[in-house]
Amino acid sequence: MDFNVGVFTEKSSILIDGGDRFGVSAIHWDLQEELLWVGNQGGHVTSYYGSSLHKYTSFQVHASQEVRQMTSFDAGLLIVTPNTLRAQQRRGVPLFTYSSSTCEDLQCLLQTGPTTVLLGGHQPLVIEFDLVTAKETTKFDVGEKGCAILRRHPRFICSGDASGCVSLRDPRTLREEHKFVAHTESLSDFDVHNNLVVTCGFSSRLGGVVSDRFLKIYDVRMLRALSPVPVVGEPFLLRFLPAFSSQLAVISAMGQLQVLDAAAPSSSALQLFQVNNEGAMCMGLEVSSSCQCLAVGDAGGYVHTFASNTSALFNSFSRPTEFADPVESLPVSITMDDTATPLTSVPFPLEHSLPLLSDWPEQFTRRRFRKVPPIDHSILANMRMVGTIGYAPSPPGHRPNQVAYAAEKRTQRGQKHSGTDSTHSKEDTECYQVWKRYRHIEMRYTKGGLDENELARYNSTPLCGLDNTLPYSYANSLLQVLYFIPKLRQFLLEHSCNREFCLACELSFLFHMLDVGRNQDPCGHPVTVQPSNFLRAFRTLPEASAMGLLMAENHPEIKIKNTLPRLAQSWARFILQQLSSETLPQNKAAKDEWTTIVNNLTESNGEDNSSNLERDVSPSEDDLSPVSPISKLFGVEQEQSSRCTRCGSENSKTSLVLLSSLILQDMDGEQNFEHVLEKSFDVASVTPAWCDVCQKYQATQQRRRCLALPPVLALSCANDTYKGFRFWSNQLQYFLDPEVLDGSTGDSTEGVSAQSGQGKPCRYGLECTRPNCKFGHGGQPMKHSESFTGISSNHWVPSNLHCKVQPEGGLVCQKPDENQEEFLSYSLIAAVCWIDESKLDAKHHGKWHLVSTIQIPPGYLSSPTFSDENNSSNWYVFNDFAVNPINPDEAISFFPDWKLPCLLFYSKKEISNSSVSNDSPISHPITADVFKEDKSLAQKSEGLQRISFLPLATDEMPGSGDLVAMDAEFVTLNQEEAELRSDGKSTTVRPSQMSVARVTVIRGLRSNGLSWKSIEYSSQGNMEGLPFIDDYIATQDQVVDYVTKFSGIQPGDLDVASSSKHLTTLKSTYLKLRFLVDNGVTFVGHGLKNDFRVINLLVPANQVIDTVYLFHLPHQRMISLRFLAWHFLNLKIQSVTHDSVEDARTALRLYRRYQELKAKGEDFLNESLQELYNVGRRLQWMVPGMDEE
Repeated sequence: MDFNVGVFTEKSSILIDGGDRFGVSAIHWDLQEELLWVGNQGGHVTSYYGSSLHKYTSFQVHASQEVRQMTSFDAGLLIVTPNTLRAQQRRGVPLFTYSSSTCEDLQCLLQTGPTTVLLGGHQPLVIEFDLVTAKETTKFDVGEKGCAILRRHPRFICSGDASGCVSLRDPRTLREEHKFVAHTESLSDFDVHNNLVVTCGFSSRLGGVVSDRFLKIYDVRMLRALSPVPVVGEPFLLRFLPAFSSQLAVISAMGQLQVLDAAAPSSSALQLFQVNNEGAMCMGLEVSSSCQCLAVGDAGGYVHTFASNTSALFNSFSRPTEFADPVESLPVSITMDDTATPLTSVPFPLEHSLPLLSDWPEQFTRRRFRKVPPIDHSILANMRMVGTIGYAPSPPGHRPNQVAYAAEKRTQRGQKHSGTDSTHSKEDTECYQVWKRYRHIEMRYTKGGLDENELARYNSTPLCGLDNTLPYSYANSLLQVLYFIPKLRQFLLEHSCNREFCLACELSFLFHMLDVGRNQDPCGHPVTVQPSNFLRAFRTLPEASAMGLLMAENHPEIKIKNTLPRLAQSWARFILQQLSSETLPQNKAAKDEWTTIVNNLTESNGEDNSSNLERDVSPSEDDLSPVSPISKLFGVEQEQSSRCTRCGSENSKTSLVLLSSLILQDMDGEQNFEHVLEKSFDVASVTPAWCDVCQKYQATQQRRRCLALPPVLALSCANDTYKGFRFWSNQLQYFLDPEVLDGSTGDSTEGVSAQSGQGKPCRYGLECTRPNCKFGHGGQPMKHSESFTGISSNHWVPSNLHCKVQPEGGLVCQKPDENQEEFLSYSLIAAVCWIDESKLDAKHHGKWHLVSTIQIPPGYLSSPTFSDENNSSNWYVFNDFAVNPINPDEAISFFPDWKLPCLLFYSKKEISNSSVSNDSPISHPITADVFKEDKSLAQKSEGLQRISFLPLATDEMPGSGDLVAMDAEFVTLNQEEAELRSDGKSTTVRPSQMSVARVTVIRGLRSNGLSWKSIEYSSQGNMEGLPFIDDYIATQDQVVDYVTKFSGIQPGDLDVASSSKHLTTLKSTYLKLRFLVDNGVTFVGHGLKNDFRVINLLVPANQVIDTVYLFHLPHQRMISLRFLAWHFLNLKIQSVTHDSVEDARTALRLYRRYQELKAKGEDFLNESLQELYNVGRRLQWMVPGMDEE
């Protein structure tokens, strides 16, 4: 019988020793060994071994008193009865029995350390007991109500009393820090996990005591109650499931067992089961530490166990259990002529029901059924529809209730020629290899963070890559594609709005960083850009969650093969639609500007098609729903018509489709891409639909036809299903050159990128990450060589399309050599590809990722430090932060075993060939008005009135060369993930995710050397050092750690409802900083590189003065601002917490001190720095009088 299929299954129900007279009173899963301990009301304890529950030991603890609680420790088992504490070895041998006058009515115990436990009960004293000396060490007075239940939390000892209260106590003194009044009468049970406390109990109602039907939930961090959770039965006992963050099991006294999610009870499916207790009251509920087993004990003497799999373990890493030595049996020896010995003396062979050593593990086997072949086209052609059911005559030669399976075609080499099974053949696996530049690369981290020298090895081009360590980094490939569409990039760079979470604005900021990020490091390499602010805005949109796009790379569904292509296509559909809705004009002035933009986006050289392309571009005065520029750039105008087959009534409507999907239904055998595209833009079907004339559902002829094509044609490849994946695999198998299938590439020289050598093998093998490595990788012949010189230039996906929209609707495509004037010419500009590394080896199992191949428009590659004479086609592959030039043939070559397209982008040739200059004038929408819109979001009157800065006056706006000082504080959203290597060193797998919490910018020095003054603030005099930005950033994300010691941020400072600070949005503060950067203002600060990285802002290197690097000697450690201020300025800062205003002023004063030292000569400066390091080493970098405390 299933208890929520796939989670728990009932394993057994066992009558324990003494269960015929006494009920179960306590249950415990051993924490060290595979044992289940059960105690009854008669003082007897029984243990069972393994998932089969073989009886292990059974012994009496007390003659008359019941067993109230048990817990295991390293040496054995601790058992609590009303007046005694008993320690017993697991084999049943007693260790000690403790009793005293203070043990009046014990109820519970809690292990607080390896050798100490706490004993509590219905008594005013809680006893701390030492297991080594078997003596009391301390007694704590907790009041007359006592402690009926004890639970452990990392910060508190949680206790529950009989009055219905839960107390949070100091672990050292047991002093009550906080109390939750959960129930008005009494407390039945409660449990603690992470930061949640969940209780169940009884309350008084209508003069009686009734069970609360709701679970009370409290947040230990915020020390407040959360919304109660209703349950099906009357809750009596509850336990958290340790493997989950907020899931728990709840059982009623009558055995109704329910599993629910305390954090999201409404979204979790109902999981309910009735324990087979035959009316007996449930007395105990426990969950094993591995969360694979669950036990319930009842008053009838039975213990019921559940398991999540057939080979469930009680603990993840249990130690071996000691068993009694087996009784040695005499060997059976029968002579050949012995006829008197019975045959029963010969032992039987192994029982057939037991597993054999040669059996395959369950996780490596799966039952597969033969797929039903598609219906023959001759049957579908003769089919007639009656309502929603189709009828066709039975073809001759077909027997009823039988399905004929034709033999699969095979090539001359014996491989299967159709279906995806060809990619799994033995020979194919031996030759399978993913080229290096397409493999997933993980960022490496050092003690100082990201290793930028490591990143530079993967990108020798002037184009920026994107960071792949953030959640939802699957979006990187499409973001790069959108950036390299010139018209879209220019339009978004000029976009601005007041919405806090606007993807169009965030894309504008991201595109600006990709523009600025070229040649930013000292070696002239582009930086790796983090789209963190864009992804932050993306995950706040409810539409993204509704479409299932909020799926991180560690999500279990990512390991399903077709999930990533489906995710990429849904993401493309979402972002285009979202940009289209966000860029709709809101007023008449915006409409006039929009009309000009649309006319620029839809410029065309062909006169015959201009009417189709510019139809309905300029809305009339009565048209209140204009089309956005994004829709005119990507939108395919389609007509959807329907005709009732019964009454003949027709209706139609037109719409714009931003992402067109290829229709692969009813396409078998070898096809060409142009034919598939034509069928996809003229689709007819018969489906039931509501007819207004007939007033009922009728069979309706539906047809969808293309009326006009956009400047940029975005296509979804529809390979996110098994049928679509199989279609693509078949077409690529049909079309691949036989030489490629045989692994021969002809005699040729090296292509754009270095071909892997087949001579001396590389010592790193397939794990080699060195670009242009000249050694061999893998030792096996590659099926597809990394050199494209010997491959035919013909490909199934064409690089050019010639299309024409027919007058009655529909699309006609032709070959490029049949070009006519009335046809539109499109060229492939980008493709988002799905890369499969799952068959490389066991370590890569279930690993898939996305890359993009893009043809860079002229003008993007203008860089004085870069020239690529061998790559005149400007095709590049973007693999997150790795960017490499490729051959045009490689860009449109796809392979069924590891590289398939998810998205294709075609652009009109006059648009794709147009030159784009980085110096082209773009009207940046960020002006000084961003400082005038500075309003606090805090709802408290203190937050609305309290301003800790002096806003900029109109006559003191900073300009080029002006110097300001800045500092920022951050909070932690996710803790760092690290793994312990075999050599004992820790390696960072994923860094902690930080979020900006406070940004402070103060007035510094004018470029002309004069002091900072303002006519409007004439009474202030010299305003150097006064802040003009001091913003606290409101956040909707869950903060894991406020790091108050280093940030000065207190819980509640970033909450709109409770903050007393000047609270703003991240976008508002970001716009102010962008305005300063765009105006050429120079920033001074300490550790600005990290500050700007978390803020997600790229600042040109000549506009940053970082005191970390000013006071630094080569190959030496970086020095803290605190120590520099003490050494050079005789200041003691950061005494309690960090304050960003103080830090910014200190950095400004340090810069002035640096100028003074430098004015005395380079030798004097170097001597001062050397003295700084000598003093620091002598004091161990601690400030005297502060760090010593």
